[in-house]
Amino acid sequence: MARLQKKKSASEKSKAKVNEGQALTPTDGVKGPERRVKPVFQAVKPKPAPSAGPAPGNENFYHKAMRFLREVRVELKKVTWPNRKQTAGSTVVVIVLVFIIASFLGLVDFGLSKLVQIVLA
Repeated sequence: MARLQKKKSASEKSKAKVNEGQALTPTDGVKGPERRVKPVFQAVKPKPAPSAGPAPGNENFYHKAMRFLREVRVELKKVTWPNRKQTAGSTVVVIVLVFIIASFLGLVDFGLSKLVQIVLA
């Protein structure tokens, strides 16, 4: 006897695709004439890079400086700056640590100078 296979529903097909690692299309699970819709996901065409002057090997000092400043501006936009409270807290920590280290170094210096005086006297 021939084995009859149960026809998979649209949701089962979608689950099978996900389990197999295949990408789902916007029309998966849609039956009938609605399946012929345009895909929602379309490739985005990259914009052509604007020409900012001569090629990198043929630049003079002015062009190099301008390119550097443009790149600096782009990088500074990516920086996450601390707020006022974080800046004040960090400043207090730095000042306290500077006083602690200065006191330690002052004590070591005083002790070593007294030791040298005793040895040379």
